[in-house]
Amino acid sequence: MSDRNEVVGAPIPRARILRIPVAEKILAPFNQGDLDSLCGVYCVMNAVRYLFPELGREKSIDLFQVLSESLTTNSVTAHETVGLGIEIPTVYALVGAACDYLQEVVEAPISMAMLTSKVRRFDDLWAALREGLRGNQVAIIGLSGRHDHWTVAYRMTARTIRLFDSDSMKVLQRARCSLRDRRVPYQIDPDEIILIRRGGVVGSRF
Repeated sequence: MSDRNEVVGAPIPRARILRIPVAEKILAPFNQGDLDSLCGVYCVMNAVRYLFPELGREKSIDLFQVLSESLTTNSVTAHETVGLGIEIPTVYALVGAACDYLQEVVEAPISMAMLTSKVRRFDDLWAALREGLRGNQVAIIGLSGRHDHWTVAYRMTARTIRLFDSDSMKVLQRARCSLRDRRVPYQIDPDEIILIRRGGVVGSRF
């Protein structure tokens, strides 16, 4: 009986507390787009979104599916699309697929053309692109340098390019751009610029 009392009266040992190490700094989660190279697809989506604001969410989703199917048709692998990024021939094919979709769904004429490849001086590139952006037009531009990226330009001045961009870029300063000079942050290749216009004759050369 006494032994039993001793057991009952014995102090209850504290439960062991498992100390799990916690990171000193809680990192923010990755966002969609942080690690992938889908800007080549989104630049086409955003060019259409800028020119056709009435398209709406449902048809935009349909267009995204059309672009995805176009990638498959052009034998572009998932690794190229997501990991490496797509090149100008594929972007051009995506714009063509978007034009076909818009003519069928919106029944609005849309035309596309490459910027002239004869540009060899940055001043000439700036002038040609500025001329191409007049009117109801946008340009898909391939950037390299600090940021390898496909973006959409919708307006230019003598010193800036205004962007409608999937990575929240708003403006490019002329002083920070060049054709091939890697001493400045951004290089613009005249062979990687697609002009897109709402209206006009499909397939016109502007």
